Amino acid sequence: MEIDDVRDILPLFLSHSNVAVAIKGLDGRYLFANGEFARYADAPLDTVVGADDDSLLAPDRAQRARVAEHDIRVSCQGVTVSECVIRGRGTISFQVARFPIFGEQQQLIALGLIAVEVSAEDCNVLAAERALKEAQQANAQLRSAIFTLEELASTDRLTNAWNRRRFEETIEGETHRSARYGHPLSMLLIDVDHFKRINDEHGHREGDRVLVAISALVRAIMRKSDSLTRWGGEEFIVLMPNTGLGRAQATARRICETVAASEIDGIGRLTVSVGVAEYLPSETSDEWIERADRAMYLAKEGGRNRVEADARRALTQNHIEHLEGNFVQLVWKEMFCSGHPVIDGQHRELFTRANELLDAMLSGRPRDEILLSIERLLFDVGKHFRDEEWILNALAFDGLDGHRQEHSKLMARCHALVGEFEAGIVPIGELFEFLAHELVTRHILGADREYFPLMPSDAGPLPMPE
Repeated sequence: MEIDDVRDILPLFLSHSNVAVAIKGLDGRYLFANGEFARYADAPLDTVVGADDDSLLAPDRAQRARVAEHDIRVSCQGVTVSECVIRGRGTISFQVARFPIFGEQQQLIALGLIAVEVSAEDCNVLAAERALKEAQQANAQLRSAIFTLEELASTDRLTNAWNRRRFEETIEGETHRSARYGHPLSMLLIDVDHFKRINDEHGHREGDRVLVAISALVRAIMRKSDSLTRWGGEEFIVLMPNTGLGRAQATARRICETVAASEIDGIGRLTVSVGVAEYLPSETSDEWIERADRAMYLAKEGGRNRVEADARRALTQNHIEHLEGNFVQLVWKEMFCSGHPVIDGQHRELFTRANELLDAMLSGRPRDEILLSIERLLFDVGKHFRDEEWILNALAFDGLDGHRQEHSKLMARCHALVGEFEAGIVPIGELFEFLAHELVTRHILGADREYFPLMPSDAGPLPMPE
């Protein structure tokens, strides 16, 4: 909530209150006052807004107001006092409550005043208590109005989704948390297919009804931690904290399927196209939105009623800590040796390649460099498998057929995981775990040891691949 919001919306709530209400900016000038406040100040209503206490009130009243407001600024708490005002030949008594008004970041943005008249002949303790109660009720009304103001100022009135303003205020905090703590953060940009045709054929009122229906369908799928924003026209954004690209894509597909399966009275079945992007700490929020927007247009170009994702993914600090905590440098030991120089040399090289891949990930290297490390590792694995099979055949290893089948399965799984990594479906940690541990460590230190006894114990000749 900003101070302009207070000035613009409060008259809708408090102009007809039977209690004097006013809002003053931190510069001391009034931003809003109702008719009862004009009577309290004994000034024409049209002279109040923009004026300060020195120009509105008698010097002694203005001085008391300054003292009370100084106390409010220091303590950030309200002050309630009794005030007697001489009018003509008589005296009017008021119970006056002054209080701070805070913004969204709990910063002081304005000062409020509520005054309740207490008649002179009824100016006793009970009357004062009644006046104070009325002031407190009016204060509650004011605070309720301010809360409603915040909602109105940040909500799309048609769909009750967030508006751009609230989204832009929120996204800065979410991206900051994602970059600082390494939590994944994803976005869905949803566009209603052929919406212009709906407006042209059925009219804008029916188009509005479609937007309300679509927003309700999307909300039914979202988690409580997600937020829905009407981005503009027929576009919506779902902001998904603590959500990686894969889960965001799954949610987007559910949205597409749900909308396509629903029928809107008088309109029929509709579809949406969705672009998905995971936040990268190196980019601005505008760049992130642009990536989601491009992905959405790819979905449109691909035939609509589909999901497209920008597959670039972040290796966040959290991912790095996860890798550091779960994956360690592979250390070659002499006990791993089979006794064959070619096989042992290739095994050592595979350990080195796996460590290079880990270094590339932990140092935050660009995605292209990580993929290059993966390609080198896979090339060396393929060559090692071929050479190893040749050697085992020459040694008449009984388990060669099973070993060869294991090689084929490992390579097929490798290429499938790499493809899924490139498409943004699996995280780099999952790929590394398979490459470094399942393929290199467990296969070399497990399955390969079955043929170690075939290696001659003396220094006799060993079969060598060409």
